Amino acid sequence: MKAFMHDEFKQLGTDYNSVAEVSVYDQRMRKFRDIDAENHKTAALAKLSSDSRVLEIGAGTGAFTRFAAANCRDVKAVDISNVMLEYAAAQADKEGLSNISFERSGFLTFQYKPGYFDAVISSLALHHLSDLWKSVALRRICDSLRPGGRLVLIDVVFDLSGGEPETYFGKLLDYAPGSRDEFARHIAEELSTCNWIMTGLLERAGFRILSDECINDFLHFYACEKQS
Repeated sequence: MKAFMHDEFKQLGTDYNSVAEVSVYDQRMRKFRDIDAENHKTAALAKLSSDSRVLEIGAGTGAFTRFAAANCRDVKAVDISNVMLEYAAAQADKEGLSNISFERSGFLTFQYKPGYFDAVISSLALHHLSDLWKSVALRRICDSLRPGGRLVLIDVVFDLSGGEPETYFGKLLDYAPGSRDEFARHIAEELSTCNWIMTGLLERAGFRILSDECINDFLHFYACEKQS
């Protein structure tokens, strides 16, 4: 690795050491998230079809990866965590899905052929990169998509356009998914950016933003199209 390259394999945020831990995490997430509804919403934003080639970056437990594989031509799932990939692959095997390829990599290292994918999906992962490396990641994603291909990006993005940061972040903690302490740590230590910066990063990478839905003032669902 070149000296100036960001090491995306250095874990930022919670790490999991075993498949058993990931299983507990997966079940906990399903208690306050409607995963099936999220998957259908993501697929609709990406305009997936039975012929789609799909890439998911930061696949995690593989919930969307498996949903896409059951409805699309083929899926590539990448994650920096071997444990997450092991869990996701085991779940896919249980469901008899054979059209998924798993790769230990991330935004800056995933392997691709230019113009290959019809859709790229990433949920709650891009905030692990600084804005500089978000820019590099989004350019790589754009290059991996065919013209007119879609990126669906779901992530924590902040709006500091008015009021004091203390007031804004205090309000966000009232919406905290799961643990307030864990979300407070995210705000303090992780690399979520501002909405106006994310808009610029996406557009400069070569995307046209088709829609930007924000839930609870921090969770954004971007649907973007690669410009010709």
